[in-house]
Amino acid sequence: MLRKALIVAVAVSMSAASAYAMAPMKSHHMMGRHMMPMCAEGQTKMNCMCGSKGPMHAKPQMCKAGQWCHTFNGACTM
Repeated sequence: MLRKALIVAVAVSMSAASAYAMAPMKSHHMMGRHMMPMCAEGQTKMNCMCGSKGPMHAKPQMCKAGQWCHTFNGACTM
């Protein structure tokens, strides 16, 4: 009986430890696109996400510095 309780305790602690270790990696992975600033309509001065924030918004696209952001459709052009 004691052996089963010990096995369960070790399994639970290992699960918690691995979940805790993976948490920072998950948040870092999710950080990329969400932390980039949104572009204003027109020529960009830095890398940013181009798209509208309204109810009919297009999926944002990453614009590089010097490209033109068209917020109505989320497109970046040269």
